[in-house]
Amino acid sequence: MEDFISASHDVVFKALFVDHKDCLRDFLRAVIDLPLTEQDDVDVLNPELYPDVAKGKSSRLDIHVTMPDKKFNVEMQSRAKDFSSDRVLFYWSKMFTEDIESGSEYQSLDQAFSVNVLGFSYLTCEEYHSSYSIRENTRYDQFSDKLSIHILELTKLPKEIDGSDDKQMWLRLIKAEDEEALEMVRTNTQNPMIHKAIDAIYELNADKALREQIRQRDKALRDYENDMSVARSEGKAEGIGIGRAEGIGIGRAEGIGIGEAKNLIENVKVLMTNTQKPLAEVLTMLGITREKYDQSLALLNQ
Repeated sequence: MEDFISASHDVVFKALFVDHKDCLRDFLRAVIDLPLTEQDDVDVLNPELYPDVAKGKSSRLDIHVTMPDKKFNVEMQSRAKDFSSDRVLFYWSKMFTEDIESGSEYQSLDQAFSVNVLGFSYLTCEEYHSSYSIRENTRYDQFSDKLSIHILELTKLPKEIDGSDDKQMWLRLIKAEDEEALEMVRTNTQNPMIHKAIDAIYELNADKALREQIRQRDKALRDYENDMSVARSEGKAEGIGIGRAEGIGIGRAEGIGIGEAKNLIENVKVLMTNTQKPLAEVLTMLGITREKYDQSLALLNQ
């Protein structure tokens, strides 16, 4: 077999759970402690591995799931630079309100779960699973059960393997970086869904078309980051030059030059075209402030 691709890669992660909804249900039951049964239908609203995967940052491989009275946004994040609490809240809020219509009862809103599996350490705690809800600050009584956010950090899994803990074993399966680690998971658990997922990961690794898609996505991400790095360097240099030559405050204060401004505006245009989302949402997705966007436009229009 070619180099092993772990389920911690977002493409393999999504392909695994989209192709095997029974595994997805068992995963959710284990990691966020829900009383789900085989009678609970799992509906994945975005099963496609985006055809624009080669566009790098513009494609987000989350899994949007609905069950009766429940919604889930499940995502694997291996890159710390792409993750933030504001980003989690943004996508949770979109999921929570997307089905509400004018005149609808607010009570009809479903519970909304954000499940974020991280391949890096993000929180300062030692626990590998952190869950958040809306509670009173001193009494801790729950205000609503509609918001539920879960952060699962693979780097904090305990050294000791507990095969009876399905949550831990699912996360070890996702973290497994080679066949030996994957087989160690198989040896230590009796959960048939985890065994099925292990076999599925081998099948995904043998899928040449999927491996090519992964190669294209990884290349696109590297190219995007390289282009942004070059643009920032060029923009900073040009901004300083403009600031010195013409006294333009934007160049000196913000380090925004023509090169970076052009790149920023182009990225916004491309993402708006691909996602059909309004400017405000696209700026949030790219982590760009409205002020910086307006400054870039102003610089290009001078």
